[in-house]
Amino acid sequence: MPPEAGRRAHARAAAADDAGLARLRRELRAHPVHGCPDREAHMRVAERHAKLRRDTDTLERRIEGRTNTVAKIFDRVCATLETLGYLHGDTVTGIGAILGRIYTEQDLLVAECLRDSAWDGLSPAALAAAVSTLVYEPRGEETAAPKIPGDPGLRDALAATARLAGRLRDVEADHRLDFLRLPEPGFVWVAFGWASGLSLEKVLTDSGLDLTAGDFVRWMRQLIDLLDQIVQVAPEGSTVRGTARTALNAVRRGVVAYSMSI
Repeated sequence: MPPEAGRRAHARAAAADDAGLARLRRELRAHPVHGCPDREAHMRVAERHAKLRRDTDTLERRIEGRTNTVAKIFDRVCATLETLGYLHGDTVTGIGAILGRIYTEQDLLVAECLRDSAWDGLSPAALAAAVSTLVYEPRGEETAAPKIPGDPGLRDALAATARLAGRLRDVEADHRLDFLRLPEPGFVWVAFGWASGLSLEKVLTDSGLDLTAGDFVRWMRQLIDLLDQIVQVAPEGSTVRGTARTALNAVRRGVVAYSMSI
């Protein structure tokens, strides 16, 4: 017998004589599932169960982490609203109730403009133009400076709206939030001209924007929606409510009115 084969045979013999190994073999043979004809299939199922359990535990940890993140953001939003006076502890204030009735991405800025009387005293066309800065979003390639009508009241309102937006951005930053989108004046000339009675051709031609009739109608419908909300929520003593109602009638005409009837 070659020396290497002899060493292997000797090792097997030694292992066979090991009392501990013999005991383990007896226990293995005595185990209830040792003789199960489906043992291998059961082991595969057990392995799959263990994997699914690990995957489930991982998902639960991820969900818990995201839930904690949402809760933290919620707390920051509440702190922001309390700083601004819309909440007092768990109580909604009067201006907070107005905010709760505004449904737009820029709801907080709308509420601030109403509370600060930023739009009081405007003509219907100027109000439509000022409110348009909170609904219009330019295309990425639009770089030309926006056209602004010479109405002095409108210019003051635009400046007041921008000032309030800057204040809100600062408050949000203090609470580690970044939700507010700054006012966009790109649609001001269009909204002012249309509410003043200009034709669709004149508005589109002189706007300085690459607007189609479909684009125009889409933004006007959003403007109408926000003006209608302002009619509903503006404080009783504010001149904005009646002006917004008049602006609605001025804007809801021609192709805009037709698009809303079909």
